[in-house]
Amino acid sequence: MRVFKSIAGCLFGMIFILGAAQAQQITGRVTDSSGAIVSKAQITITNLETNVTQNTVTTGTGDYTVPYLKPGQFSVTASASGFNTETKTNITLQVSQTVHIDFALKVGAVTETISVSGEQLDKDKADVGEVVENDRVNELPLNGGDLGQLAQLSAGTYYSGSILYVRPFDNSVAAMSINGNAYGSNALLLDGVSNEAAHGDAYNGTNSQQGYIPPVQAVQEFKVVTNPYDAVYGRLQGGAIDMTLKSGTNQIHGSVYEFARRAYLDANSWVNDYNSIAKPSHTRDQYGAELDGPIWIPKIYNGSDKTFFLAQFENWSEIFPGTLVDTVPEPQWSQGDFSDLQYFDSSTGTNKPIILYDPLTTKVANGTPTRQPFPTINGKINQIPTNRLSPYAIALFKLYPAPNSAPRPQTTSYTGNYIAPSPTADTYRNALFKVDQVIGANDRVSLRYGYWERYEFDNQSGIPGEGAYGEYPHGERVNTFTPDWIHTFTPELIFDFKASIIRRVNILNEGPQNFDLTTLGLGPSEISQFGNYGNFVPYTNSSEFTAIGNGGGQYTIGNSLAMLPSVSWTKKSHTIHAGLDLRFLQSGWRYQTGGPNFSVDRTWTQANYQAGDPASGNSIASLLLGTASSGTFTINPTLLFSQHYYAPFIQDDWKIRRNLTLNIGIRYDLNQPPTERHNKFDYTFNPSLTNPISANLTTPVMGGLEFPGVNGAPRSYNTLDTATFQPRVGLSWSPWDTLVVHGGFGIFFQNPNPGPNETGFSATTQYDASNDGGVTPTQNFGVPTAGTSTNPFPTIIQPTGSSLGAETGLGQGLFYLNPQFAVPRTYQYSGGIQQGFGKDSQLELLYSGNRTVNSATSDNINRQSLLLRAQCNPELGGNPNTCNSPTTAYVTNPFFNVNGFQGSNYYTQPTIQQLNLTRPFPQFGDITEYDINGGKNWYNSLQMTATHRVSRSLTVHGTWTWSKEMQSGGYSDQYYRIPSRSIYSNDFTHRVTFSGFWLLPVGRGKMLLKNANRWLDEAVGGWELATIVTWQSGFPWGLNGSTDQNGSANMQRKVTSTTITGVNGACRANWQLVTDPTTGVSSYQLVSQGTNKNCGGDYTFIAIPPYGIQPNVIYTGIRDPGTEEWDMSISKSFNVYERMHLQFRLDAFNVPNHPTFSGGYDNSVTDGTFGQITKSSGQSNQPRNVQLTFKLVW
Repeated sequence: MRVFKSIAGCLFGMIFILGAAQAQQITGRVTDSSGAIVSKAQITITNLETNVTQNTVTTGTGDYTVPYLKPGQFSVTASASGFNTETKTNITLQVSQTVHIDFALKVGAVTETISVSGEQLDKDKADVGEVVENDRVNELPLNGGDLGQLAQLSAGTYYSGSILYVRPFDNSVAAMSINGNAYGSNALLLDGVSNEAAHGDAYNGTNSQQGYIPPVQAVQEFKVVTNPYDAVYGRLQGGAIDMTLKSGTNQIHGSVYEFARRAYLDANSWVNDYNSIAKPSHTRDQYGAELDGPIWIPKIYNGSDKTFFLAQFENWSEIFPGTLVDTVPEPQWSQGDFSDLQYFDSSTGTNKPIILYDPLTTKVANGTPTRQPFPTINGKINQIPTNRLSPYAIALFKLYPAPNSAPRPQTTSYTGNYIAPSPTADTYRNALFKVDQVIGANDRVSLRYGYWERYEFDNQSGIPGEGAYGEYPHGERVNTFTPDWIHTFTPELIFDFKASIIRRVNILNEGPQNFDLTTLGLGPSEISQFGNYGNFVPYTNSSEFTAIGNGGGQYTIGNSLAMLPSVSWTKKSHTIHAGLDLRFLQSGWRYQTGGPNFSVDRTWTQANYQAGDPASGNSIASLLLGTASSGTFTINPTLLFSQHYYAPFIQDDWKIRRNLTLNIGIRYDLNQPPTERHNKFDYTFNPSLTNPISANLTTPVMGGLEFPGVNGAPRSYNTLDTATFQPRVGLSWSPWDTLVVHGGFGIFFQNPNPGPNETGFSATTQYDASNDGGVTPTQNFGVPTAGTSTNPFPTIIQPTGSSLGAETGLGQGLFYLNPQFAVPRTYQYSGGIQQGFGKDSQLELLYSGNRTVNSATSDNINRQSLLLRAQCNPELGGNPNTCNSPTTAYVTNPFFNVNGFQGSNYYTQPTIQQLNLTRPFPQFGDITEYDINGGKNWYNSLQMTATHRVSRSLTVHGTWTWSKEMQSGGYSDQYYRIPSRSIYSNDFTHRVTFSGFWLLPVGRGKMLLKNANRWLDEAVGGWELATIVTWQSGFPWGLNGSTDQNGSANMQRKVTSTTITGVNGACRANWQLVTDPTTGVSSYQLVSQGTNKNCGGDYTFIAIPPYGIQPNVIYTGIRDPGTEEWDMSISKSFNVYERMHLQFRLDAFNVPNHPTFSGGYDNSVTDGTFGQITKSSGQSNQPRNVQLTFKLVW
């Protein structure tokens, strides 16, 4: 520990001797015409747009570096006594770029100016990435003005979020994956400082959230860094996205714009066409204005050359169309008439009746349960007596709408019988103001305030009225403030201080919040127990029908303060940068979702309560009989988490030779584990203590929870990981001017985002569905013939905090975080070449790979006896009745009516499954430990990027990524301890992108009709074409977790292109279930293949039986369909006067109107649609949308 403190002290001390990232910089070397070093030469850097200058001198090795520059156009002047003065001008400096400008001065006293043009190869940094320059930001067709779409055009990237929503506030920038790393694990920067909001999001649970969302018109450019070897980059696993805002110049610039959408310009969605639904209304108006320039107050202040501003406002209003295909109950069911129930038998291709069975007639003989069907009355089957129906369930039933559509073919007689319009209403506004001030020759200051908010109303279930679920509303509001101060101590030593303050507030109501629960038959005493959860329809999820009700709402906040003091020091051929990255984060939940939550399925009305089949049971019928299959009532706490992060770093860019640069850096992260202000979470599970509940039991039991800040336990989730040194090294070599060879290696530490359990501070009351092991229901929704009242939770357990100690959570499942968790580390490595072709073209070939170790996995430490489970496994010669029989597999419950177990089924049920008493800690259910450092990921890729740019008239950019990613860690089967190792679920083999814009060479001064008069030029000149095209191969496809290939001796699931057939639209694989009466093992055999005989041969599959072995997952060969997107625009510009033009543009998104179905192939072999894409649920991308754009730019 003493050594650690010494090292940390030295690193922290270096920060104030040195300092951090230099952002954009110009560097170079000055020699005479013979190549001899010219030291102490005067260097002047001038911003051509603001006339702001910075001066420095060359070192003893002739080198110079000027850091902390803003992107823009520059000139560099070199002068020395006895030599000509030379100026190189029109130098373009892009975000996070180092531009190398050398001088070879001639003897004399002449002043010479040279214009620099063409592409600048990055010869000084090994970082891999590319800049999306201002022309591409403004001219490419962006759906919703979402800059994340441009970031996804870089090689090695892909977007892992929903492609249906691509709006600025959908957090697409944060939802990117770079080089196979987890989405949300990238650094988000704005003007070189962190732009990540603290985790206080009420809706999006990703690892990172974008703080301020800069409007497109306010962005100068941005850089996507896919291999960030500079030590300034930290708290990431993947890459970095650094956006730079515009700054005012000595001329007034600005724009006024409107992006308009209307339904008559759009195509109809696939699901609407499929269901013969007319195209719904769609309106969007996205408008705003941007203005920048010098601050000038007539006769009072002239800010030219020193004071500049940027102002931006944007507003968004949209009604976005949507259609849902729901499944709702048939009206006659509320009277007990289920005579019309049918299912599709894929083996015969016909519809057959579904029979309902009475759960109160259940009998078990020789381990085999049987039930009697409900009676047939007047020739109608499935007639439930009305006095057996629950008034609560009938009242809930009435909240469903009546069916309005024919059910889907080859399904049940009710699937997809309701078509619901589901428009989304959004309001969004964004405001920005920025001031840049030059204070004398040595100081520059920038201040920025940004604000955005949005509100969304969205019925996500399609159920109208009080039973709806969705966003009612979902609101977000963000306020940000960012200062930046640059001070020049000496020409060689420059200091920079950046900071960002972000406050993010979220509110989410999941549905209407003014429901009267007395209409469901609940009395005042029951409702009073519900507290804050007593004003909405209880969320009820059905296995066959659209869910109804909601879970309340929540209000969350996130506060973040990031500070980045840094310096740049040029010493001989070394440019040294050092700094301290400080982050202070808070996130809080004032009110979380919770309350009553029920699940209903076929269990109570199917023939065998232990095993379902398509020919019996109905979940709504089960509900009407007065009970659910399971449920909970959860009370959640108010929480406020805090986390601090300290990261000193130092980077040395060593110019070994003119054409050889070595980048060496080291970073040290102290990522403190979060703490909760009042210690409202579980710390760990102690297996060694004797649980105090043993005093009330005949047999002592071990193990119990421990809490932070109690009995010496720390206040944080886990111990501080101090082994977090991150060396980085990179090499750039330019054997000749048009070629750069670069490579690098670096260690990175992922930003952990733990989700602690608050057992004790939250309280969960379990719904008691049955008192005899699931044989018969409790009917506690109130049934007249049973004499029960509507009281699903007779007693609601209240939070006890840590007061019960190890007795907390008795009778329930627990989870906790590994207290010795180490931050996962990622090793990144790459090597490649950049080749320039002339002054306009570049080609880059790159190998990029990474390996992540110590990633988080989980394990159940309270497993049931493997020996007994094996006796119940038919695959091993066992019988499931050994574990399930209500007469032989259930024993006296030692926890029945024992104080401390209230709220759990252990307290209310006199018998308990013997299997549960074989757990090491039988007083609990499953106990899951999370954040176990046992996972690994490895990624390899070949990437190619090609760029061709001719001034502002033509830009073409294309990429190709060929990659593979694997993962391992945890267990496919926790009982049989089968480790998991598979291809990564989001692995794609190929991804191709193409983008570009072309200002047609027609009109005055152009290649064609260059002498056209004004009127002809207005007609034929100023036309521009632009496009974005992406194509990506599909993700791996496999069978579901209940199915495996028959005869898999090593228990590994194998799926190959010749094993599964019917995975294209021309094939329809039908499977028949065959059960061995001796072993109970069922297999599915291919019996027909439709009309296409090219689907393959006969193959068998095994349905993994109860207590069977879950094999490891290995995908080989079959992938879901790939995705493609083609957007394009055509625009016409008119010159209003010399510096002002008006642009009319037509943007089209998804031009060929190709639907994407992200659900992939149906992987349930019991479905008639197995191996097919079930399209009736709707496409996951937007149909073709056309946008009208109007921009006045000056």
